[in-house]
Amino acid sequence: MRPGTVTLALLVLAAASACEAPTAPSMFVYSDRAIAVPTVSRGWKAVSVGGSHSCGLRLDGTLYCWGGNASAQLGVGDARGQCGARKIPCEAGPRAALTTQRFLSVRAGQRHSCAISVERRLFCWGENLNFATGVEAEPYVTKPMAVLPELQFIDVGPGMTHTCAVRTNGAVYCWGEGAFGALGRGDTISTVIPAPIVSEERFVLVRSGRLRSCAIGVEGGLWCWGLEWESTSGNIDYFHQRLLPHRIDGIPPLRDISISASSTCAVTVDGISLCWEANGFAQLGDGTMTSTATPSPVASKERFTGVSTGIIQSCGTAVDGRAYCWGNNSFGQLGVPRPGDHCGALECSLQPIGVFGLQRFDAVETGFGTHTCGITVDTSILCWGLGSEGQLGDGYTRDRQSLPVGVLAPTP
Repeated sequence: MRPGTVTLALLVLAAASACEAPTAPSMFVYSDRAIAVPTVSRGWKAVSVGGSHSCGLRLDGTLYCWGGNASAQLGVGDARGQCGARKIPCEAGPRAALTTQRFLSVRAGQRHSCAISVERRLFCWGENLNFATGVEAEPYVTKPMAVLPELQFIDVGPGMTHTCAVRTNGAVYCWGEGAFGALGRGDTISTVIPAPIVSEERFVLVRSGRLRSCAIGVEGGLWCWGLEWESTSGNIDYFHQRLLPHRIDGIPPLRDISISASSTCAVTVDGISLCWEANGFAQLGDGTMTSTATPSPVASKERFTGVSTGIIQSCGTAVDGRAYCWGNNSFGQLGVPRPGDHCGALECSLQPIGVFGLQRFDAVETGFGTHTCGITVDTSILCWGLGSEGQLGDGYTRDRQSLPVGVLAPTP
């Protein structure tokens, strides 16, 4: 073995038995060094992270998901394993979704997911108790189902209980739970019927969180609606509702945005990462634990190409491909053994810290849970953080994994 290299061997198990596998051995490594990624983890072009599940696209556009399946969020029908003390239905390695479609992109919400096919048709699956999948009658949609099949889409942003997507003409459509104006139509009505938000602006990207969404316009401006934070005499009022989309003033043109349950992060066209709203776990990365309604730069000299904010952590991809994370690290979701800071009694990083392994990433994603996955420049998927329901995809179930591990080879 070359000095300075840690080889992570994967135990190749069938997904049916993998969910029953014991907790993986711990690795006590406290200095950053290169990780050799197993070739079995290669062959991917996209990954997205939800609450307790993950989904990825192979280079040929085929769709695979892994992790918890209690709400049918994997799109595989019945899961073959049971994870954790509660015996949650799960897949601990990538399993093919029940579809013959090939896809361009995939996005995971908290308990549902959506993907856009090569024909730019939109498909969703998973929990449908609030109509977030856009499919009538079924409380859980067990396989990808077409949404508005007569229309074409360029982007989709599933949230916690609602979904928004951008059509090829730049119009944003939303559906699902409508409380606090989450659907951008001027009311608080929930509906299974996708319909456009009230805006004449044309958009290129949309993301959704907890009863709120934001979209980037064609010229980089930011519009948001639903449940918002608002500063009033220095205080934060989380329960302010915006029934209609409004432009967020004072923000430079953006290239990317991410929304979680209570915080938002974005990247400007110049590569500056901005975060705002809740900061109780340092998920804004500005060196403090102070919440703010004002978009503020993270405490880093790095320029970023993308950003992803989760339930209590955030991550970004720098222009040189290095991955950085900040916020809470209780489950290892920052990708480091110990970040060195504490937020109350919990370990955290108050500012961006480099993910262990010296890998170069095209994108890093975290979501509504406490795990993180990234796709490397050599097409590998690495995951870290909470893996108790198999959401790391490496065949093990464990409560903490602070070092990136490669996913298993996909199975039918």
